[in-house]
Amino acid sequence: MTKRILLATDGSESSRRALREAAAFARNGDAIRVIHTVEDPVNFLTAAFGKLIDLEQVRRDMQREGEEDLARAVLYLREEGFDAQAHLLDLRTTGETVPEAMTREAYEWGADIIIVGTHGRSGVRRAMLGSIAEQILRSAEVPVMLVAGEARPHLPLRSGGHYERILVALDDSETSRRAFEYALTLARTHGALLRVVHVLDLPGPFLAGFDPEPLLDAVRAVGEQVRSWATKKLHEAGVPGEIEMREIQPVGEGVADQIIAAGKDADVNVIVLGTHGRRGFRRFTLGSVAEDTARHAGRPVLLLPAHAPLT
Repeated sequence: MTKRILLATDGSESSRRALREAAAFARNGDAIRVIHTVEDPVNFLTAAFGKLIDLEQVRRDMQREGEEDLARAVLYLREEGFDAQAHLLDLRTTGETVPEAMTREAYEWGADIIIVGTHGRSGVRRAMLGSIAEQILRSAEVPVMLVAGEARPHLPLRSGGHYERILVALDDSETSRRAFEYALTLARTHGALLRVVHVLDLPGPFLAGFDPEPLLDAVRAVGEQVRSWATKKLHEAGVPGEIEMREIQPVGEGVADQIIAAGKDADVNVIVLGTHGRRGFRRFTLGSVAEDTARHAGRPVLLLPAHAPLT
């Protein structure tokens, strides 16, 4: 099934990497819409600066830079054989914030995924993961792929590019299982190996005299159930895969550390996570495990909201 890929660009290095990642993610027949948002300079330049600077000229320069950025991106994608189109979003006209405009555009166009670079620029401001990208994640109704500036770029489809190794973090939550199903489909589409990691978030420390073994055995039993479920799904789908169990102690490291380490050890192309799942006794919230993984993974991270479609 063909996909509609919404790619956000702002001329930064991370957005250029996101552009190349979109070309690696996409398959024949997929459509890619590249958007560039132009903020109203009045919103981020103080009144004092406004008296010294021609704000209308600043706005015209931002529009021109946006159009040039879009033209370069579309040219690259069309040279790679993709159906690409550009759309400049003037936020003064729409009265929206960057995240609002992007999520609306995704909804109206019927996008299947949003791809965005993190730590890039929006207008002349930094778009850090904790602000614009996170707001997009919180409101998006489709999967969102975050591509950090240091992420290794992949070859586009025309140059033989495809994902060879995909990592998905799996626990016993429904959201996590939906992320697994998405990763399974992605692996089948790319002919990739799917590596599954389940992190055992062991409780503790315990008071003296308390026997933790029954509790620890229960956590490990859940892990074995997850392993069994994933093994069956991989076999039914005919997708090659590996399942890894990792344990963390309650002090000194977190779930994200183990997910990142698993991705690094296997040298995966992308990490797939479901948001708002659970890991042991701690909530897997957007502001913790998902954000920490996306910030430090050094590779693209694809986040699947709980309500996102799997197609």
